Amino acid sequence: MIKNFNGYEIVETITGRLGNEIVRCKNKSGQIFFLKTGHGLAAKALKQEFLALKYLSDKKINIPKIIDFNYKNNIAQLLITNVQGISSHKLKDSLDKEIILQKTAEALKKFHQINKVKADHLTTIEKDLAEIEKYLSLDVINVENFMANNEGKSPKQIFEYLCRLKQKHDKDSMTHGDYCLPNLLLDGESFGFIDLGDCGPGDKYKDLSSIEGSIKRNFGSEWIDVFYKYYDPLIKVDREKIIYYQLIDQFDYHLNIEKYNNLHRINGGV
Repeated sequence: MIKNFNGYEIVETITGRLGNEIVRCKNKSGQIFFLKTGHGLAAKALKQEFLALKYLSDKKINIPKIIDFNYKNNIAQLLITNVQGISSHKLKDSLDKEIILQKTAEALKKFHQINKVKADHLTTIEKDLAEIEKYLSLDVINVENFMANNEGKSPKQIFEYLCRLKQKHDKDSMTHGDYCLPNLLLDGESFGFIDLGDCGPGDKYKDLSSIEGSIKRNFGSEWIDVFYKYYDPLIKVDREKIIYYQLIDQFDYHLNIEKYNNLHRINGGV
């Protein structure tokens, strides 16, 4: 599908969370590229990543550049350049954690200030909720596991709660959509962003919720306040909004991807 891929040497192949194949490869000059291939839900995600990278390409931030993209017969392929740097969570043994979190906060502030004019084709809270509604109608959420992790509340109950509170959320920032330590690459004083498929205009708390969880997993919850010291020392964190976006994430955590893709294939797209 992707043209002129024969000139690349495969270095490594891994499988992504949605079942997509990610091939790390290099050209004859030794430059590193990534070829992402997916079907069904993974194909939809790659299409959204293509749209996000295209929108952000002139925003003066360090992100992968698009080499080629193809979407046909429910299969997507995206060939992109490598972003120089090391995922920030991998530096905790060689770099002071406070310095890592300072850079993480400064990078997010810069991202939130990106011009978001004519960006409604990217991910928004309305699209997130519409996707959850589709999951519920297709019965592709593992209800038992979902309820076990959400104080006995059903997916439908949580979805209704999210819809009731939607109007409290702003579209005042350009959000990364999956802002976690692995998705911020550090290279000396420079930084770069990867995995931008969920990028779009929205509430900054979408990213703050994500980075809180990442800091807790990688450094410990006691480091969360250090991040906020550099992001905004005067911020009064809205815990209700943090929880709101954590609840949205629960639907992805408990999604039966195989069932979704089977329904997608049987119905020719759902």
